[in-house]
Amino acid sequence: MTMATRLQSYLSQNHSRYDMLQHDPSMTTREAARRAGVPPNLMAKSVILDDFQGHWLMAVVPSTRQVDLSKVHKLTKRHWRLARENEFNSRFSDCEYGAIPPVGSAFEMETLIDQSLVGIKDVYFESGDHESLVHMSTEQFLQLMPTAQRGSISE
Repeated sequence: MTMATRLQSYLSQNHSRYDMLQHDPSMTTREAARRAGVPPNLMAKSVILDDFQGHWLMAVVPSTRQVDLSKVHKLTKRHWRLARENEFNSRFSDCEYGAIPPVGSAFEMETLIDQSLVGIKDVYFESGDHESLVHMSTEQFLQLMPTAQRGSISE
């Protein structure tokens, strides 16, 4: 697999300009950055949250940071917990386990983007497998998720 089908379709529908970067297999976003020779602060990762009431949220943060649930609560006025992959994996059936692209709109998922990603020029992210990354301008990445809320959600 090189790219999740829904991600590829979504990028095509939005006339996105991107390139793919292959790397040796990795199990974490930080490891993928290292193996691809990409600065880890330029890697966006997805963290799936659950509000205890059946609502899901994709939090997008740099691979060097962690989601701060209290900051997410302040911004959304809802309580969240880190969801377990086995609870939502079926929603990302065209992605390998642990390689969910941080483009919530491609998967019809509400998305929250960490403000620290807004100021960088380029962004890299998992394509849906453990061997390839998508690289595009941050401006274009943010345009893919026009309804995503932005804020300081990481530490």
